Amino acid sequence: MKTPALKKLQQIIAHCIAYGAMKDGKITKTKLAKLVYLIDFAKFYKFLVHKTGFEYKKLPYGPVTVEFFSVLEYMVAHGLILEEQKGIARLFSLIEEPEGTLLSTQEIELIREVAQKWCQHNTESIVDFTHEQLPWRISRDNEVIPYELITQEEPEQVY
Repeated sequence: MKTPALKKLQQIIAHCIAYGAMKDGKITKTKLAKLVYLIDFAKFYKFLVHKTGFEYKKLPYGPVTVEFFSVLEYMVAHGLILEEQKGIARLFSLIEEPEGTLLSTQEIELIREVAQKWCQHNTESIVDFTHEQLPWRISRDNEVIPYELITQEEPEQVY
């Protein structure tokens, strides 16, 4: 990873897998993308600061940052995570414990809190949840979703 922001996103993804995977240690690509979004927007909701600074777009399966895909591919290509195909789903799992050198204790705790809330839910339920949120509902297809919209949500609807 070249930039600190991409390296930080890599560490966020690894921690999302660590805390948000099912009991078998695997998580779908879509669910992983949603966790990253929820964590980034939850940090903005709580502290008015985003975790990554990346833009999230309204795509068919929910809000996602374009950088998510390239970082995930990098992590697989460099042996940092495992990828497997199961039917139409792409599943990811950790090879080793995630590095957290660019994440504060507070950030890791937020990742753990959000990811553990969703770890036993299926992908469809987290997609449905993000689609019910105000930022998703009022943004247009392929449009950047403003972080500020999350501040209009009720606390229980943030993640």
